[in-house]
Amino acid sequence: MRDMRVHLLTTTAVFFTLGFSAQAADFQEKFEGKPAVSGINGKLEIGYSRTDVSGTSDDLDALHGIGSIALPVAQQFGVQIDAGVGRFDTDPSITAAGVGAHGFWRNPDQGLLGVYGHYVRTSGGGQNADVWRLGAEGEAYFDRISVEAFVGADFVDTNAGNDTFFNGDLVAAFYATDNIRIHAGVGHQFDETFAKVGGEAMLPFASNNVSLFADAGFGEDTQAYKVGLRIYFGESGKSLKARHREDDPQARLLDFFGAAFTAPDNAAPPCTSECAY
Repeated sequence: MRDMRVHLLTTTAVFFTLGFSAQAADFQEKFEGKPAVSGINGKLEIGYSRTDVSGTSDDLDALHGIGSIALPVAQQFGVQIDAGVGRFDTDPSITAAGVGAHGFWRNPDQGLLGVYGHYVRTSGGGQNADVWRLGAEGEAYFDRISVEAFVGADFVDTNAGNDTFFNGDLVAAFYATDNIRIHAGVGHQFDETFAKVGGEAMLPFASNNVSLFADAGFGEDTQAYKVGLRIYFGESGKSLKARHREDDPQARLLDFFGAAFTAPDNAAPPCTSECAY
């Protein structure tokens, strides 16, 4: 009889513990939300870009690569580090390389709010430039619609001097399916306002880890186009929508629309190499 009572108490305790753990996990998800970053993950972006300038022959082709890694810091907080390099078809050629960092709060069912900063160094062609970007980024999620925004400033230091430019963008994205995204919005960089459109589609192989993307920007004097491939690392089989909301935020590194055509005191362009982005 004693053994039966012990067995009954042990079984009851086990079921109580399991039930309490499940209730605690459900309580945490309801009141704390899903984790800001589902786990250590990253992506590699490889792309080609072209920029056309109205009324000139200063068209520019470029190749670039950007790598990102995102890490959970706490239940609702995460960080991401970006690093990238681009090489630009000029005579002589120009190279841009930089690093960026995101620190953010996120609930994948609601949105993201964070701070962002990067540093990019351009060299070659007799013109060197240092570009810092600081600002705040945010995202709001509504079923198949995401609204994404950035507000900040670019600080440019060149051989000829330095200047500061307002930077901002607002984009609305629609997920036609969980693996197909289209987006449109408006941006302002280096004293030029422009419309932006684009899309991304996950390829139906490689465990939902590879996607194709295309982006375009249309300003008064500048048109920029970018296409490429993104390879995602981390949990396999996740949809594009889930990766965007649960894993790594978008990389803003080497995103400098129209920068090649803006210079302090009419000096040489501060960011010749980055205009294609």
